[in-house]
Amino acid sequence: MLLVDVLEEHLDEAEFRWLQWEKALGAPDFSLIETARLEELLLAHLDGLVVGASTAAESVLRPAFESEDAFRISAAAFSLLALGEVDEVLLRLREAEPGARAAIRRALELSEAPGLGTCLLDLLKREDTALQAEVLEALAFRQEAPPEVLARFFTHDEQRARIATLRAALPLPEDAARGLLPMLLDSPHPGIRAVAMETGVASGVRQAWETCRTAVRARDTDSPEAMVLLAMGSSEADISLLLALLDVEALRPHALWALGFSGRVSAMEACLGYLEVPGVAQLAGESFSAMTGLRLEEPYTLPPGERPESDSPPPELHEDLDAALVLKPEDDLPWPNVATVRSWWDKEKKRFVKGTRYLLGRPFNGSVLVEALETSPMRRRHVLARELALRSQGALMVRTRAFTHVQRAELATARAATARIRTQSFDSGLR
Repeated sequence: MLLVDVLEEHLDEAEFRWLQWEKALGAPDFSLIETARLEELLLAHLDGLVVGASTAAESVLRPAFESEDAFRISAAAFSLLALGEVDEVLLRLREAEPGARAAIRRALELSEAPGLGTCLLDLLKREDTALQAEVLEALAFRQEAPPEVLARFFTHDEQRARIATLRAALPLPEDAARGLLPMLLDSPHPGIRAVAMETGVASGVRQAWETCRTAVRARDTDSPEAMVLLAMGSSEADISLLLALLDVEALRPHALWALGFSGRVSAMEACLGYLEVPGVAQLAGESFSAMTGLRLEEPYTLPPGERPESDSPPPELHEDLDAALVLKPEDDLPWPNVATVRSWWDKEKKRFVKGTRYLLGRPFNGSVLVEALETSPMRRRHVLARELALRSQGALMVRTRAFTHVQRAELATARAATARIRTQSFDSGLR
């Protein structure tokens, strides 16, 4: 009985630590090092569940699948996989409701159980489109889907499956790039259009880049991914398309986020102009910091807990705002101290040259991109990893939602191959 109590405690802690870790992976105020510390606590409790072996499986892990908490289910599935119960976990995946299925899939993505990839490929043979979508996402994450398998699912009925397949097939085979990509770029589904643009650019297809530019020009609220793609891959001339979006209040947050990946002087100056604008000041500061390398900490931020007067709503609105409060990731960002940031810019702006792209305050190149992937806040790293994949045509991948020891190994591979990272604008060399 004592052992069961200990195992229950391990599962309770693993559930909580898994939640913390997943939040950290997308946080604006966590680094890879800080996330690794959280991960150590998670893995310690997962190891504790495995030590209990058969007692853990029967008394603690299997009952966990009756829970409605996704992180508890993920922890239980991961532990069962570590105990060698691959067939059981895959059976539970097949029979689970959508929410539990996603939680089990997350465990499958992260597990290092021997032979798991082959078992997942076998599941694709089942005539269950929703199940196939989950399996394709897991295989894409694990990078264990052979090109000939992926080719069969480019036109899958499930949109999620198409997106996962396209992300995994980077770059596209020549016949798919020529015959299938135009249809995908014209898809009514914004997610499919977005991944088709990225995959098309990595495959050297000019139409994909032109579709991206058209989407940004159209000021489409469904195209924030197109804004980011244009920012990371454009020449100086195309940045004006993003700057124009700042005039549209609904698009302004998306435009500021995207501009932070452009690294252009005009984008830096635009962000500087929004440091006092309620609702986007923190975003503008984050993007300015990412481009210029200025660390937003005191004296370049307001003291903890202090907010600018312009951000305080009128007293009569407090009650309604509190009732509808929805926290966004940028709410955890520091508030820039506008005076000190502008003073810094006045002194430093002469070293930033128009026509040059900057990242972390340095001219952009492959080494700087990999360094940014190592040191940037976690939520920015997802975009940087996509850029690395696009610029290496899929040869260099850093899975920014994997365990940190996996990410470290992939970063080491990328660091040793920076010569393979293209630095030109994406429209260079397209056919």
